[in-house]
Amino acid sequence: MAESVSRKVREIVDKTPFLRDVLRKGFLNYSNFAQSIRDEVSQACGKDVKETAIIMALRRYGVDLQKVNAHPSVENLKYTLVVHTNIAYLDFVKTPELVQQIGMLYKIAARNGANCFLNVLTSANTVTIGVSEALLPDIEGMTKGSTLLYKQTDMAAISMVWGSPEIQNPGIVYESARRLAWSSINVLEIFSTVEELSFVIKRTDSFEAYRVLQDLQRTK
Repeated sequence: MAESVSRKVREIVDKTPFLRDVLRKGFLNYSNFAQSIRDEVSQACGKDVKETAIIMALRRYGVDLQKVNAHPSVENLKYTLVVHTNIAYLDFVKTPELVQQIGMLYKIAARNGANCFLNVLTSANTVTIGVSEALLPDIEGMTKGSTLLYKQTDMAAISMVWGSPEIQNPGIVYESARRLAWSSINVLEIFSTVEELSFVIKRTDSFEAYRVLQDLQRTK
């Protein structure tokens, strides 16, 4: 059954939350976007749909989005921001030998004190290690026989630390990442625990990221 223009346009917009935010804020170039989705909308509706009809549907949806509180309830959030600097991130090809060595990473970090940064992620094919740059010589020596895919230094990790499991509140991760994206802050990695949400970014973005996440706590 053919869809209505309005329904199809909303469906396309809803596929991308970031696009929905652009529409809600009134930043979307209606004409260009309508032109880009015209064929898809026409096919779904079973007829040739004019760009003007798509633009009207976009404008109506934008108005509807502005009427809805698009932000999660963040006004009662209580957290402390912690910034770790001088962090390096390394990606390796995953091998059984490297996985067996992961335990040694934690021993190395423990010898260097509680403030040492270490985060290890494993996927089907890679092992990603985020570590304080002071430990790079140890890490590089331990992984000498491993295949290095990517390395980036001079990074920072900014963490939102709660005294209660606020991470369970719907929308917190999205809202935090969305605001960083709007400030043109590229996030290399996101990781979380029950009481902590951390973003790994360039060190040069750390001051702006701190400001953005601090403002999230002040949102009313």
